[in-house]
Amino acid sequence: MPRKLPEEFEGKELEQLCVASKLSEAEKIESVLDREGIEYTFEIVEYSGRSVLSILFGGVKEGIMFKVLKEQYDFCRELLTKDGLEKNIVE
Repeated sequence: MPRKLPEEFEGKELEQLCVASKLSEAEKIESVLDREGIEYTFEIVEYSGRSVLSILFGGVKEGIMFKVLKEQYDFCRELLTKDGLEKNIVE
């Protein structure tokens, strides 16, 4: 499995690729990255929701932030878009 601990990327530049708000989304993202042999790591992060209710009431949620090597970012972005996961990509 290409998933690695953050410490294993020490000294390398990582780029934030995407955020999964649900376990099912995280599993799909892992599947896409694993299928292509992409090395990645992740961390639990807080983020603001994009819905009207989140904006009005300040809904902060936890999600899983996936990170990849900077030089693989564009390729990974294409992979996720191809698999219908573009809404998860960090802009």
